Amino acid sequence: MERLASELLHHICTLACTDGGFTGCSLSLVSQYMRAASRSTRFHSIAISGTSKQLDGFLSCLEKERAANAHTYKPAVKHLFFAAAEGGEIRKDWRGDPRNPSLKAARAHYGQNLALLLRIVAKDLQTLCFVHCHGWYSLTNLQLSDVNCPKAFPALRELSLYGTNPFVQGPTHFPRLTHLHLTFAAYSVAEKIKDWADCAPSVTHLCVSDIRSISQELEDIAANGGPFDKLSQLYLQPRAPPPSGGRCGRHAYWASTRFINSLDAFVAAAHVPTKARRHQI
Repeated sequence: MERLASELLHHICTLACTDGGFTGCSLSLVSQYMRAASRSTRFHSIAISGTSKQLDGFLSCLEKERAANAHTYKPAVKHLFFAAAEGGEIRKDWRGDPRNPSLKAARAHYGQNLALLLRIVAKDLQTLCFVHCHGWYSLTNLQLSDVNCPKAFPALRELSLYGTNPFVQGPTHFPRLTHLHLTFAAYSVAEKIKDWADCAPSVTHLCVSDIRSISQELEDIAANGGPFDKLSQLYLQPRAPPPSGGRCGRHAYWASTRFINSLDAFVAAAHVPTKARRHQI
C-alpha cells in the first residue's frame, strides 16, 4: 500500500469515504502513513448529529488536520449532514430560564461553533442536508437567525432543509445550486419559496415537503416555474396523514385524504412536470 502513488491513494480514499465519517476515522487508525495519505479525504462525507459536544470535537479534529502540512491536499468537506442539537440536550441540558447565564453562554458557544463550521465548509461543500428542530422546543433552543452564516456557497449543488432555515441573514447566495428541498411546517409558514429564487437562480429541481394546502405560490410555480426561470421538475409531498381514529378524530384523517386527492388533480393539471411524493408506511 505504501508503494502506491499519493494521487492514486487520494482517489481510492475519496471513493471509500462516503459514509458520514466512519471509514475516514477507521483509515486514520491504520497507520501513520495511511493517516497522512487519507487526511484530505477523511472528511469528504461527514454526518454530525447529537449534542453540541460532538460539534466541538469535530471542529477541533478538523482544524488540527487542516493545520497539518504533511500531505499535498488539504482536508475538505464535500458532503455534510448536520442535525442541530436537539432531543435530550434541549429537554434536559438546555431547559430552564432562558435568562440563566449558563444557558445563554452555552447557546452562544454553540452558535459560534456552528458559524465556524459553515465558514470552513462553505468553499468546498457540494451537498448539504440541514436539520433543525422547530415547534414547541424552539423557545428553549438556539435561534438560528442569530448565526452568522457565510455569504455564499459557491460549489453547493444540492440543499435539503428540514426545520428552521439558517440562511435568513445575508442574503446567502447559491450560484450553482440545482436541487433544492424545502420543508414548510406549521412553524415556518412565514418563509416564502420565492425568496429562494433570488439567492439560488440556477434551481432546476424543487421539492416542497410537509404541505397541507396548495398556495398561490405553488400554483404559479406549477404553471410556469414562478420565480424559478430554469425549473424543470417540481416535487410535492403532503404532510403525513394522521391515523384513522387517532386523538384528532376521523375528521382530520378524511380531510387529509381529500387534500391528497385534490393534490393528485393539481399534479395532473400542472404545466411544469410535477410529481407527488407519498410517505412510505
